[in-house]
Amino acid sequence: IILFYTIMGGFMAAAWTDFVQSLLMVFTLVLLPIIGLIEFGGWDKIIAHIASTKADHLSILGGNTGLLATLSIISGLAWGFGYMGQPHLLARFMAIKEPDQLRKGAVIGISWAVLAFWGAMFIGLFGIVVFSGTQVADPEKVMPMMATQLLPGWLAGILISGAIAAMMSTADSQLLVTTSAVAEDIYHNFINKKATEKKLVNVSRLITFCVGVAAFIIASQSKELVFTMVAFAWSGLGAAFGPALLLSLWWRKTTREGILAGMIVGTITVVVWHFIPQLTGLLFEMVPAFIMAFLAVWLVSLITYRNNKMIAKPLN
Repeated sequence: IILFYTIMGGFMAAAWTDFVQSLLMVFTLVLLPIIGLIEFGGWDKIIAHIASTKADHLSILGGNTGLLATLSIISGLAWGFGYMGQPHLLARFMAIKEPDQLRKGAVIGISWAVLAFWGAMFIGLFGIVVFSGTQVADPEKVMPMMATQLLPGWLAGILISGAIAAMMSTADSQLLVTTSAVAEDIYHNFINKKATEKKLVNVSRLITFCVGVAAFIIASQSKELVFTMVAFAWSGLGAAFGPALLLSLWWRKTTREGILAGMIVGTITVVVWHFIPQLTGLLFEMVPAFIMAFLAVWLVSLITYRNNKMIAKPLN
């Protein structure tokens, strides 16, 4: 389904389906915690139950103290830096027609994120109460299992589709930016500079199909939690593109060579850090990778910078 509407409709199809999917996600993440709150007799009873079974889940630091607590805080806050490097999110802001609508888009985006993150957290906490004393084979199925246990089938189906909507909205957006990068930046710029609009559309559709199939195969073969894979991808994109975007916007001496160096260093750091369990368990890979990429962009740009008045004037 994702491949079909992305191939046939492109960005417009993804934008409209994402709008509907986001409403469905918010509906799920707001309604299910409210139902859980009523079903379990109120907030005090829920907290008391969790405190008696898994008290460390009530701590924002997960029971960590000292240095581990500090690293936990840093790792949690580092997720925010990843937003700057997510091309599928930046593409939405780039598609806004009027500059004065950017602020409105930021407000809507942050408001949605607050509802989504808090809702997801409450669903996780309430899941401890629902499945207390039982071993859940796959923790990532707590939400649909909780919905089917608390709600009639038809309503549970609607809420479960909210989780599917989250997957679909991310998948179609990632497909689009990947296709754009390959079709425009590689095929059009280096392979076939004289390609017609129709040719580019056909190439884009072929690339979308190939990337979608490849992503499906990789995901189906992985034995890791979805959250682990998402965190890895989030770190890779955030570290590769975040520092480059930040410095290119706010530092006039940023160069092409510096950005390329930052992308390479950020990506390598994420991969190396991720596959060393001792490091991953200590600190989220986004932190060292973002710092290393930032330094790479800065240092290489200083070395390769040549004063260009044509560029410096608009930045002033």
